[in-house]
Order: sequence, then structure tokens, then C-alpha cells
Amino acid sequence: SFVVRYRPNEQDRLRPHHDSSTFTINIALNTPMKDFEGGGCRFLRYNCSVTATRKGWMLMHPGRLTHFHEGLVTTKGTRYIMISFVDP
Repeated sequence: SFVVRYRPNEQDRLRPHHDSSTFTINIALNTPMKDFEGGGCRFLRYNCSVTATRKGWMLMHPGRLTHFHEGLVTTKGTRYIMISFVDP
């Protein structure tokens, strides 16, 4: 597991990619619209974005093959997420 920090003038997004895991777990570590604005995860193949996660909530998805995704732009504040890769 590791923590990722997004800030508007540093790393504000993550380019589209596949993870090198069977499953990916993404946990929100702070509160949207209070600690930061923008951000989220977009799955390109499905044109589906997850942007309204609550602090402590988890998003789990397949890591490789089917779920090509990107981290959306954080426009204000600092967003923290914890990522874990699962390979059963």
C-alpha cells in the first residue's frame, strides 16, 4: 500500500494507465469540497467517473486488462488517497 498526493501545482492528475495488479483498492483519505476540489477516477472504456467518494470509502476495481483508468485533475487543495494492489 502507498499514499498518493494530488495538488494543483504539483501532481494534479495521473495519466491513463492499467495497474499491474489483479485488483486495485483506492481509499479516500480526506474530504472532497472541504479539503480539495476536483479529482476522482475515470474509467475510459466505460466513460464512467467516480468523483464523490467520502473520506474512508473504498473503490475497488480490476487492475489490469479491462479497467484502463486515469486520476482526474485536482483543481484546489490537496487530495490524498491510499492505493493497495491485490494479487490473490
